[in-house]
Formats: sequence, structure tokens, C-alpha cells
Amino acid sequence: MAETEGGQQAVEDLINGEEPESCKMKENKSLTNGSNGDDVHETTGIQESDVSASGDAPVAGAASKEDLAVPQEVDDGEDTDGKINSEVTQNEETRTHIEEPSESKGDEDGDKKKEKEDEDPDWVDILGTGHLKKKVLREGQGMDTRPERGQLVTIRSKGQLPSGDEVDCYEEIQFVLGDGDVVQAWDLAVALMQLGEQALVITKPRFGYGEEGRNDDIPPNTDLTYELELLKVEEKLDIETLSPDECCQMADKKRERGNELYSRKDYSNAINSYSKALEILRDIKPSSYTEDSKKTVDELKVKCYNNLAAAQLKVDAPNAALKSCNSVLDIRPKNVKALFRKGKVLAVESEFQAAVAVMKEALALEPSNKTIHQELSKLTARQAEEKQSEKELYQRMVGDMAKVTEIPEDHSKRQWMYAISVGILAVAIFVGAIIASQA
Repeated sequence: MAETEGGQQAVEDLINGEEPESCKMKENKSLTNGSNGDDVHETTGIQESDVSASGDAPVAGAASKEDLAVPQEVDDGEDTDGKINSEVTQNEETRTHIEEPSESKGDEDGDKKKEKEDEDPDWVDILGTGHLKKKVLREGQGMDTRPERGQLVTIRSKGQLPSGDEVDCYEEIQFVLGDGDVVQAWDLAVALMQLGEQALVITKPRFGYGEEGRNDDIPPNTDLTYELELLKVEEKLDIETLSPDECCQMADKKRERGNELYSRKDYSNAINSYSKALEILRDIKPSSYTEDSKKTVDELKVKCYNNLAAAQLKVDAPNAALKSCNSVLDIRPKNVKALFRKGKVLAVESEFQAAVAVMKEALALEPSNKTIHQELSKLTARQAEEKQSEKELYQRMVGDMAKVTEIPEDHSKRQWMYAISVGILAVAIFVGAIIASQA
């Protein structure tokens, strides 16, 4: 089929993406410029930075300058106390409600719709699983106009829930293809679109908003239907031509995307977004730094590495998390959040002595932090348990060795008598030999 030729490799290379915010017909929105925001927030008292999402980007469930709440052990923000509350604003006037069918009628309509899709040869099963389908509504300008990963694409979008409510509606929205800046359905489908093409895309929750949904406007485990149009394709940005401030804006946008994914428990894709942000920051030429820009870059690196470590711990990657913590400490040796998380990583690796030492270092920097006190108490108890276990193991080993070397009493007597007899015989032979030689 024409739609799948040349597109399969692009689909395989693409990575998960970001969800746009609730339906507001926005114009000229771009995901390539960042905004001021902070890190993933957790609920245990050590907070890193507030999570804010710019209104210029389609961040799922986010409004301009919104703080997101992320449940986890340690906060990833620059604040030192309090919680980051999630406030979601929605403009109900811009949401169009289509007549909501009854539950039974909706099920019947959904079954009929699925049957029509299965019968229609124009539908392309992008992944071969039936979870993401695409149908061309208007042909584009040719296969050679398809975008490539890393290029900037501008699309028009109109999404719809099964209930008929419209979501993710944009006259123009721009993002980097394949960077995970939008819902995965967009990344995968747009990679197979031609310039000027209009297409209908139907996605299962896996490539939309997943099990969590999006706040109040997109329920959990919801299928979505999108009408997309590819308006523009531009070459990928050259980081070396951008100023440190511009690079920081781009990286911060990736970090915010990571925070959004983290808040929806999509840790693998959050790792991807944080890693993309760090790639941008690492590509900045040192010669372009000013004193202020160097400070800004370092602060953003600290946030990204801290949140990256948090996400890596969530997917059971302690070695990677330890590396991320050490990267923070290379920049800020007294960063409490990195020390705290490093202690937790070492504990996961059963290196309790090292974990306790690191946790004590964090506590010395924030003596009143209850979370560190609690974690240190747990580690100390675990360390004591480990020492006791080692002691008991040693005692069992020594006891077993004693049993192996123990000789029965009667057997011991026989051995001594035999040894004495041999000794007497040897002496007698020796004396006899001497007498014989003298004679």
C-alpha cells in the first residue's frame, strides 16, 4: 500500500510524544520555544522546582504558567517546602458539545463505525495492530514531501472524543517531529503524511492520553479521532547557530514536557524528554557563554538531571539514576535533592554504608528536613539488620567448620597410642643401629 511504503522505518524510529492542551483553536503555536518553569514536584518535603507549562505549547492539561503535581518520594523543584498544586483552567465557551448519545447507543454506533473502518480499504493500519489508523481525506504534494525526523512541522489539528466533544484543536501548531513533544499518534501519523495532505487519524489510548487521561477534559483510556493537515515542513534547527538563551528556552520546553509525562506516570517517555533537553544544553558552545548564561544553563542542567534520576528510579534503572545524580553533584556538590536521591539509589544497590554516609551529608545541609530524617532512620535500621545477618552467617560458618574438624574421643586415644608406639619403635631402631655400628 502506498501509505506504508517508506514510512515503516520512520515509524519504528519515532519515539513517544506530548499531548496538546484542551481544545482551544490557537494560532501559530510552537513547541520549539521554551518558557520559565521548574522541575518535577514530589510530595515528601524535598522539593525541586515548580513545574510550569507555557501557554505557547500544547502541554496536556496545562494552562499558561501552570504548576503540575507529581506524586513521588522527593520533590524536584528549587523550592524547599510546600506542594505544587495543579491548577487546570479550561475555557468552556470554546468547547463544542455534540449531542451525547446514550451508553447503549454509543456502543452500537462504535461497533458500526469499527465495521465500516475494517471494510474501508482506504484506512491504513500504521502499526499493524489496529491501534492507530490513518485515512487520507485529501492527497498531498507527493511522497518526497514527507517530513523527516528532527524537522519542524506545522499542522492543523481538530480532535474529537467518543462523546463528540472537541479537543486539541489548533489552526496552526509547530513541533519537532519525533522528539516526543506531542501525542504519539501525531508523531507517528504525521511522519506518513505528505505536505498539504489532510488525513483522519483514529488512535487507541496507547498512542493518545493513555490510562491517565488528561485532567477533566479527556477521560482515562479514551479513543480519539483527529483530523490533521500538514501545513509546513522546515529543516531541523542547528543548535550551534542559536544563542545560549534560545537553547535554554528549547531545552526548558523539553523539560516541561518531561514533567507532564512524569505526572501521568509515563516515565519512559519522560526520560526521553529530559534526555532531549540535556542534549540541547550539551551542544551549546562554551565560547558563546556569558557569566549569566552559564549560570542559567547549569541551573537547567541540574533540574533536568534531578528529574531524569527520579524517572530512572521509577523504571528500575539504578545505575543510570546514579550517573544522573553524580552529574548534578559535579555541577552543584551540595545539591540536597541529588544527595538524597543518590542515597536512595545506593540503598537499592544494597550499599547501605555508602547510602547512610550520603544521606547524612544531605541531612547536614538541611537538618530540619523530616523526609531525610525518615529515610536515614530506615537506612540505619536496614544497615543494622544487614550487619546482624552477616554476623549470624559468620557464626553458622564457624560452627560448621568446628563440626567438620571435631575428632571423636575414642578415635583420638587410638591415634595417640599409635603415635607413641611408632615413636618407641623408631627410638629402638635408632638405638639398635648405634650399638651395631659401635660393635
